[in-house]
Amino acid sequence: MNPEEAKRIFLKLFIGFLILTAGIAILSILSGTFGSFELKVLATTFSISAASICSMSCAAFIESKKAKELGIIGIVSSALAATLVIGGIWMEISEKGFWKITISTIVFAIALAHAFLLILPDLDPVHRWVQKIACLSIVVLSCQILSVVWLEMDNESYYKLLAATSIIVVLLTLVVPILLKVRKGPSEETRTLVLTENPDGSFCDESGKYYRVAEVEPEEAEIRGID
Repeated sequence: MNPEEAKRIFLKLFIGFLILTAGIAILSILSGTFGSFELKVLATTFSISAASICSMSCAAFIESKKAKELGIIGIVSSALAATLVIGGIWMEISEKGFWKITISTIVFAIALAHAFLLILPDLDPVHRWVQKIACLSIVVLSCQILSVVWLEMDNESYYKLLAATSIIVVLLTLVVPILLKVRKGPSEETRTLVLTENPDGSFCDESGKYYRVAEVEPEEAEIRGID
């Protein structure tokens, strides 16, 4: 399965479970019964929808950046997070250690998907440092959240620092797409390509790459803006 097919599958899953979630919620409201069973079903469909969103981000990252290993790690962590949540809900697990592991997996999956989305835009070289700082901020925020989960921290100053990091992450998340809009595009500088003709009529450059060269008529060159 290629990344494009994976994205389509995750998108269909996302839409399907969103519709299912809405349908269950409407039926529960109209029937006047909203018990633990309905709540479990809603939590299940929401978990699968969230995992599908994260997986779409990972699939897009694989397709765009050709980083298959990282993308697969993201998809697996998203699926594992959804599985843990669904299993914990239906089996009514109350073990604190289980939910700490589950929350940690969720944080890891969301952090990867978030970072992948911010890396995807092809910004101007002068602005790419923003993407690096954004990814670093996501890592710091994830570590702060995990510290709260595992160390059960109860320090007001620490939570203020966590809130400040969250604001930075949100700010950079908004800045990246804005910088994409003001992207200057590829440089208009021309480059010289030196080709050598081969006996079979093809051409090759100094690095050994082969080319096919065809003459352009003056009228066509004028249309294309070639001097």
